[in-house]
Amino acid sequence: MNNKNEDRGMLKWAPFHSVLSEDEVRSYIKKKHQIEKPELSEDQIMELENLIVEAYNSKNIVELTIYDNGKFIKRSGIITKLDSIHKAIYLDKKMIMFNSIIKLNYM
Repeated sequence: MNNKNEDRGMLKWAPFHSVLSEDEVRSYIKKKHQIEKPELSEDQIMELENLIVEAYNSKNIVELTIYDNGKFIKRSGIITKLDSIHKAIYLDKKMIMFNSIIKLNYM
């Protein structure tokens, strides 16, 4: 007996295979699960900048929430460098672009 709530996986996309290639179907599924990047207000950006400078000066461990290619990633470490020319920070020697940072928390 087949449960109607059971996930049919790729079977439900079978009718599209006659119209779309398998790569196009996978691309559509991937895009469907992507999250849109939240837009920060000017006040939120200024607050985030202040928190970054404060964390850099205090050398405290922070956790950054970063938006990358449709998903949120959390990275933690110490901010070791501020690069105003490239608008980036370095978190334990890994460069992170400022415009990809969504949130900063102290650990």
